[in-house]
Amino acid sequence: MTHSLHNTFASGITAALCALTISSGATMAADSDESANNGDFCAWLKNKPGTLYKNTDNPYIQEVSFFGRLHLQYANVNGDDINGNSFSQDFDTVRRFRIGTKIKFLNHFTLQARANMAADSRHNPAAALRNRTFRFQRNWDQIRLSYSRKNVVGFDKVTASYGRHNIGVGAEARMSSKKIKTVERTALSNKIFDNRYTGFLLSLDKGDWSGIVGFLSLDATNGVGKWTHGEAIYLLSEHELNLGTLSFDLFYNLDTNRVIGTSGYDEVGVGYKWAATVSYVTNIGDWNLLTQAVYGDNGGVDYRGAASKNRTGNFYGIIIMPSTFIIEDKLEFVTRYSYQGSTEDRGIRVNSRYTRANHNGNVNGGRGDSHHSIYAGLNWYLCDHNAKFMVGLEYETLDTPNAGGTKNEADTTTFWAAYRMYF
Repeated sequence: MTHSLHNTFASGITAALCALTISSGATMAADSDESANNGDFCAWLKNKPGTLYKNTDNPYIQEVSFFGRLHLQYANVNGDDINGNSFSQDFDTVRRFRIGTKIKFLNHFTLQARANMAADSRHNPAAALRNRTFRFQRNWDQIRLSYSRKNVVGFDKVTASYGRHNIGVGAEARMSSKKIKTVERTALSNKIFDNRYTGFLLSLDKGDWSGIVGFLSLDATNGVGKWTHGEAIYLLSEHELNLGTLSFDLFYNLDTNRVIGTSGYDEVGVGYKWAATVSYVTNIGDWNLLTQAVYGDNGGVDYRGAASKNRTGNFYGIIIMPSTFIIEDKLEFVTRYSYQGSTEDRGIRVNSRYTRANHNGNVNGGRGDSHHSIYAGLNWYLCDHNAKFMVGLEYETLDTPNAGGTKNEADTTTFWAAYRMYF
């Protein structure tokens, strides 16, 4: 991909967003005096209030819309660190604040972009990095142009897209943050899903099967990246069975012959050589059950660097998450167990929110070779996933051999509370 094509693509995205912003203001003004679904806030949220224009008979532009999400959360974390000292800290976080736009045109094309409008890193252990800002962050969540056709070479539907994609490896990661059932995903999922990638995706659907083939750039540009910093491959195969959905994911980092973070190599910082998952989601009576197994390779010393040799080797883990409605479509109970382990002393890591946050506890940087987590919570759906409250309690224990403390583990308990909204 040439530099000029990259600039042309990015410039086109910017121009489209500017035009959409102007048109959205005019359309919203025209609709401001209409009743918002007879005063029903939920109906207003669910009926896509950001749809500015929609006409499937128009051969040029079929739809113009904007959308957004706001995720707020609070946490109290307390525990005992590797020196046997107790710690406790409260955190309130603007977890996500995103605004996006989508334009469907020429019957087969879709241009979509989603921007991060807030950054909150006040939980960061490094004091200089603790801040909260509200503005366009220049760190796009997604920017992509896609082309779809039905009934192509034996497939029911084929979609090709290029741009900045959100790649989720495993069923828990592929579940949108709008619909996840726990306040945070597991550390295991976040280990293999923690970045945005520029690249080509080819999505295929045929009957009860769907799949994705992706070729990705590891350039860390905040928008649409270049092709000068290594590549990766992503594969997904998903099967709809009579009793549930079975899926297989593979993410393979092609750029593991230079030390991670070295200028010009692996700039996104994948953090591993490859990871594979098998997931199964099914219903058993009134319960929904997600199970997932993960296995991967952190990469060797040539990739991790000699100073980080205890972060090499293999890693593995499981996720088991059952959930059920106590009050139909309103109050949901969810519980989750996850385990991750590694063959080296620091081959896995806990989440930054909030076990290894700025609570003055020594948790060995959150790194170890064995980590257990148990979560239980309730979700109150005000307007389905469009607006909901979440509370949860999570217990974690991290084994940290040879960490230099007086004991080999750190234990934490976190109380979670969150509000999620999107339209």
